[in-house]
Parts: sequence; C-alpha cells; structure tokens
Amino acid sequence: ELNELAHSIDSTRLTTMATVTMCQPDDEINAISDVLSYNHYFGWYGGNVHMYGPWFDNFHKKFPNKAIGISEYGCEALNWHTSEPEQGDYTEEYQAYYHEELIKQISKRPYLWATHVWNMFDFGAAHRTEGDRPGINDKGLVTHDRKVKKDAFYFYKANWNPEPMVYIAGRRSVNRVKPVTEVQIFSNCAEVTLKVNGQIIKKMQPDGVKVCIFKDIRLKKGENNIEVSAENGKRVITDACCWIL
Repeated sequence: ELNELAHSIDSTRLTTMATVTMCQPDDEINAISDVLSYNHYFGWYGGNVHMYGPWFDNFHKKFPNKAIGISEYGCEALNWHTSEPEQGDYTEEYQAYYHEELIKQISKRPYLWATHVWNMFDFGAAHRTEGDRPGINDKGLVTHDRKVKKDAFYFYKANWNPEPMVYIAGRRSVNRVKPVTEVQIFSNCAEVTLKVNGQIIKKMQPDGVKVCIFKDIRLKKGENNIEVSAENGKRVITDACCWIL
C-alpha cells in the first residue's frame, strides 16, 4: 500500500527499500519497491568478508533487471590493535582490512546502484553492550566524540578525496612486541617512500585500492621513527609516527 501511495503522489520517482540478510533474494518483500538495497554484515555478524561479491552476483544473476545496492556495511573498531587481525576483535586493523576488501569487491561490480558505509561516526545505541562500553555502536570511521579518525577513515580518504595524501596505518599501536613488522600506507599518490629511523627502506606504488604494504620491516629496541613521503609535482607530502619496541 505504501509503495502504491508513493507512486500515486509522484509517478516520476522510484521507490526504494533497505532489506536485511535474513531475507532471501526471491522473498516476496524484495519485489515491492522499484529499487532495492541490502543491509549485510558478512565478516562481522556472520560469514566472512569475501561473501559480498558472490552473494550480489547471485542476486544479479537471478534478477538482472532489479536495481540492487548495499544500504549498510561495516564493522566495529576501538583503539585496540593487533598484528594478526581477526573477525570480531574490534581492532582498527581488522576494520581497515574489512573495508579494503569490501571496496575491492564493490569496484568490480558496476551493477551496484549505490553503496553506503555504516557509519561515519560512532553513535549512541542504548540497547547495545558491545565493545569497551555500553550504549555505543563503534562502527564509525570516526570516534563518538569526533576527536579521532580511525585508520579506515583515511583508507576512504585515499580512495575518494582527490587531495594528495599519505597516511601510516596502525599509528596508534605505539607499543610493539615483535621486532619484525609490516607498515601499511594509504595514499593516492603515484609512489610512496618509506623511511625507518632516518633510513630509506623502499619505494612502492599503491595498489588499486590505494594501499602499500611494506613487509618485513625490522624495528630496533626503543623508539622507532616511521616516516613516509610522496611527491606531488613540486610538493612533498609526508606523514610520521613513533613506535616503541
């Protein structure tokens, strides 16, 4: 009835609806609106992050004339860190990995009419008792108080903002326990140079989703100064942080 009412008020506008994982592609409810999107959290509440592409391919194959998109996707992150991120661990490293994998899959599927990150900011949710405090949904790319932009925020900035930038991921993981680590950089520049304790380690070109991963980087005991730079015409863009082993 609501769909028919919307069409009667303005026949030039398409109706749309967000549905959820529990609804199968051929469920009757999915046929109501002109346009459809799904709230999926593969890789957070269940399944794994690699399920998105095949799931939407299957839907598109069954209903090639139905506009399909992603109305919500995301996972939660706190100022928690690990060198071995896993689903459900609330680390910034897993959140960044999750979004990197999603963008890879989304970019290969132009039939998706729209996709929406959930969420820009951590937000209040009185019924939740997850993460490190009750009443907060931590899926934001920015903290609830707007003071900290998480690593995943800069991943999207590298991909969506044309302003040249470099960013060292994992920067808040200051106290390190392993002498050999990897350094992940988000950048929309053509080439990135990594320095560790003043020494040039390597130059690398970002991949298709604006990520560089420098592997097998050895840290010394005590403070380690991590620096990255990229040239943009006559301008040199830099970022730096300090890790302690």
